[in-house]
Amino acid sequence: MKILGADVLARAQKDHAGARGRLSAWKAEVEAACWRSFKDIKERYPATDKVGKRYVFDIGGNRYRLVAAIDFETGIVRVRWFGTHAEYDRIKVDEV
Repeated sequence: MKILGADVLARAQKDHAGARGRLSAWKAEVEAACWRSFKDIKERYPATDKVGKRYVFDIGGNRYRLVAAIDFETGIVRVRWFGTHAEYDRIKVDEV
């Protein structure tokens, strides 16, 4: 999969030092993946939720959330938002 949203990931690694390792691991795994459907995501990341047209990943034991838009046909994962679980509770997932 190709990941877009380098600015979001860079800001996440800067602002959330505790998530750096897990976020880097997530990025490496996603880049090596070949997802064709939400089912493929759930096999590797069972806690992932689909909210509208967005996919919400738990990072770091549910301490952080990552919101992405995924186009399975083109193999593109566009990272839209990253933050703590508490910050996630204050956003509208479809608007990020």
